[in-house]
Amino acid sequence: MDLNSLSKSDAPTAEVGNTQPDLSQPSAGSSYSYQKVDHDLQHSGPGIASFIISLVTIMGYAALFVFIIMKASSMVNENSNLLAESSQSIMLLGMTVIILSALNVIGVVIGIIGLSIRKRRKVFGVIGTIINGVIILLFMLLITIFLVNAGTL
Repeated sequence: MDLNSLSKSDAPTAEVGNTQPDLSQPSAGSSYSYQKVDHDLQHSGPGIASFIISLVTIMGYAALFVFIIMKASSMVNENSNLLAESSQSIMLLGMTVIILSALNVIGVVIGIIGLSIRKRRKVFGVIGTIINGVIILLFMLLITIFLVNAGTL
């Protein structure tokens, strides 16, 4: 094979000022090893757990809100006084809110753990930590508003 029989795309080219070898075609005797890049990293397990906890608590708060709306009319009488039979439902609502809030705190802690694991994707850890943190902040804001307004009653 002579150089004249090679087409222009087959001929080796050298650019002026380019000192890097052409890696598009393997050279004889060279071995390539697979290198992991960022998109090949696995998701962090605690980050996924934090995200799932945030979704579970959002669904729990939504179900609690629907339950409160359904039970609100049966808890008060015509004079807007609470009925004695409604105390069990109110206790159930309070315990549910406490449990969901505890799950949010656990979700934040697990999300932070998921963010601190090296060589793992942190997407679910970030999302789970943010959602759980926002829910905790909203819950604290709700308690603060309630306590401020309780003095005016």
